[in-house]
Amino acid sequence: MITDSLNDIEGVYSREAELFTAYLVSSPLNEREKKLYNKAMIHFDLKLSNFEKELLKKMMKSNINMATVDAGLAILKPSSLVRRKLFTMLAILEASPNYTSHFFSKEYSWSYYFKLLYVGVRAVCRTIAGVFIVKKIERKCI
Repeated sequence: MITDSLNDIEGVYSREAELFTAYLVSSPLNEREKKLYNKAMIHFDLKLSNFEKELLKKMMKSNINMATVDAGLAILKPSSLVRRKLFTMLAILEASPNYTSHFFSKEYSWSYYFKLLYVGVRAVCRTIAGVFIVKKIERKCI
C-alpha cells in the first residue's frame, strides 16, 4: 500500500520534471535527471497551499501557461514553492552533463538582436498576463 502511494507520488513528480524540462531547455528528460528530481521532491516534501496547487495545475497544461505563470510569480511571489520546484529542476539540469550545451553561451550574428527584441517584448507581455492569472487564481483560492 505504501509502495503504491510512493509510486503515485513519483509519477506526479516525474510528470512535473518532464514538463519543467520541456519548458526550461526544450528537450526530452533523461531518466537520471528524472530520478534526481524525484529524490529532491521527496526530500524537500514541499507542502503546497491550495493556491500553489492551482498555480501548478495551471502551469502543467502547456509551456505557454508555464512561462506566463512563472513570469507572474517572479513579480508577485518570487519565493513561491512552485518556483522552488522549477528552480530545483533548473539546478539539476544545469549540473547535468547531459544538458550542459543548453547553458553555454554561443556566438550569434547581428540579426540575433532582432530575436532578442522579440523575446524581450514577449517576456513583458507574459509577465503582465501572468500577474493577472496569478491574481485571479489567488482570488479564487481565498
